[in-house]
Amino acid sequence: METIKNINEENFNAINNLKKERDMKKSSVNAVINGEVRKIVLGYSVYNMERPKDKKDLKSLLDKEKMLSVTFHLAPASIFWKEGIELKDANGDVIPQDTPNVYVPCDTPDTYWRFETDDILKNVEIHEFASLQEYGQAIGNTTLYSRKLNNVEQIGVAAIASKNGSYSAIHELAQKFNVPMNTAMSIYGVRLKQAQTMQLAMGLEVKDIPELKRSKEQAERLIETIGVVFGEKEMGKRYAVNAINAVIKKYDFDTVIDGLEKIPASTITIYKMSECHEKEACLVAEMVIFIEELRKAKAA
Repeated sequence: METIKNINEENFNAINNLKKERDMKKSSVNAVINGEVRKIVLGYSVYNMERPKDKKDLKSLLDKEKMLSVTFHLAPASIFWKEGIELKDANGDVIPQDTPNVYVPCDTPDTYWRFETDDILKNVEIHEFASLQEYGQAIGNTTLYSRKLNNVEQIGVAAIASKNGSYSAIHELAQKFNVPMNTAMSIYGVRLKQAQTMQLAMGLEVKDIPELKRSKEQAERLIETIGVVFGEKEMGKRYAVNAINAVIKKYDFDTVIDGLEKIPASTITIYKMSECHEKEACLVAEMVIFIEELRKAKAA
């Protein structure tokens, strides 16, 4: 019985090892190292960058011919195992210590996601760090000034990639008046969707992009009026344009802008000093009262 038990255990271990080897092969990638294409396994630690889950669906739509080349930096797995740090493959399975041909990505903003999308890792550099500390310092210094595109820059890339008029106008306004993307959108009376922005930037065809509700001249008149009436520092804040848009729905663009241009500075000063908790609602009320007074005076 003992012999049978040992044989069963050996068979189980053999099958288990074969399964692990098969899974390891599935998770291996092709990399050009010293001019030679090699199969390697990428090991990820708790210190690697998290892959964005919200963009997962877009990966299959990437046009790889349009992607810029990058340099892939790798570190030896041994410096992690030496510190007792667990490494997992792309499938989330733990990689047994001392498995050969395992390397850990030195993640940077332009490469951390490319390890899983590029068919073959070209321009590979293996860094023989003496310690985990050296690995961390290399990444810390390399990524010090790294960042992703901000919202206005994303709009700009989408504008030139798609030649879409709405995106071009919003980007131009945001740049010219140095205001956030959301404020620029509100000035034009539209809301752009993040998913559409990313798709346009990739060169994909996107339907149902909102049409601007105002001309360039109207948009610039509106933001300049906000600067004059509320102060230049308030131009980038959304409370003013949101309140103005609400009042425009009740009247019309010219009526509201004319009213703003005539509203006494003292009214705005009192409004600001009142520290109203419902900032937009209070401003809407002030504007409606003043416009109605103008209308009564005109009718008299």
